[in-house]
Amino acid sequence: MLLVVVSWSLLRGAREGIIWGFLGGLSLDFLSGLPLGTCAFTLTITAYLASLGQLTIYRTNPLFPPGLAFASSVVNDCILMVLLSFTGYILAWGSLLLRVAVPTAILGAVMMPLIHRGLTWLHERTLPEEVNL
Repeated sequence: MLLVVVSWSLLRGAREGIIWGFLGGLSLDFLSGLPLGTCAFTLTITAYLASLGQLTIYRTNPLFPPGLAFASSVVNDCILMVLLSFTGYILAWGSLLLRVAVPTAILGAVMMPLIHRGLTWLHERTLPEEVNL
């Protein structure tokens, strides 16, 4: 879900990315044992931050989406760990960062070209037609 939200935010901007981040996060909340709204909040924030990548001149570089996926994954996991710490969970930060966040970020960066290519195709097919008067 994170890769879809990051890719869509990069393609369509903050507004649509935030909507998909919230809805996708809410669906993850219903499937996880975390407090309700945790994933929705983290994916919404991550979608906004990822949408800032749409404003850079490097967004057409083929290495940009995987790099953004890596960074977004680490940021998303850190936000999630902060929220869980505030809700009373006791976390081993170092172990979680090295054993969960970094490997997840690497996997996300490797998978991002495939996800981004598919969503680019969908993005191009669903753009509203321009009306010429």
